[in-house]
Amino acid sequence: MREKIKLRKNLNGDTLFSVVHSGFEKIKDHRSNNTKISLADALMSGFAMFSLKDPSLLAFEARRCRADPVGIGISLSFS
Repeated sequence: MREKIKLRKNLNGDTLFSVVHSGFEKIKDHRSNNTKISLADALMSGFAMFSLKDPSLLAFEARRCRADPVGIGISLSFS
């Protein structure tokens, strides 16, 4: 018999990302007016980087290349 999992309305990843994005939107953008990416979106990219399980983008790239050395989208990692 399967039990229904009760999700908490405000305790999930989507809500966290929404709250973080809302906070980033409150930061005044002092860059020039010809930017193509909003400051909030740029900050969300940085947030995503630090949310990765790797300590740096270089470590992420190295792990990605080890798992898919041919670049065909198939992981050869058995861990």
